[in-house]
Amino acid sequence: MIDNHNFNRLLEESGMSMYALAKRSAVPYTTINEIHRGKNDINQCAAGTVQRIAAALGTSAEEILNDIHYLDGVKGKYKGIEYVWSTEDCSQITFNYDGKEITLSDGKVYNIPSRIDYYNIIAGWMIKDYIAKEQWKKEALERIERLKNHE
Repeated sequence: MIDNHNFNRLLEESGMSMYALAKRSAVPYTTINEIHRGKNDINQCAAGTVQRIAAALGTSAEEILNDIHYLDGVKGKYKGIEYVWSTEDCSQITFNYDGKEITLSDGKVYNIPSRIDYYNIIAGWMIKDYIAKEQWKKEALERIERLKNHE
């Protein structure tokens, strides 16, 4: 099921029924109903349909469309480590390291398609930082173990 939250919010704020929106926009009621129920993704509707619905709601097409997360599924590689971007509450990368699946995020949402090359750099920084911390922890535990063995 698709969450057409912008459309549903604007429809509710307008106070219009789906039937009234269908009449006002000249978009079939079944289309409006399927968007409202999440059966159809408003982002997949024809541009003319989206424009007519937006005009009937007194807003722009951009306002009723769902957010697009350009990085979702984008893959890359940093020093032989393959990673993939995803977006939940924030942008994150997932990769395998030392036999474990690791998911990292810096708490930000990256969503500018023209900057896609920068995201490879950001992923590299995140992986490099993670590996450095893991190596430091491993070395610290080894030192502690050596100290325990000398007691």
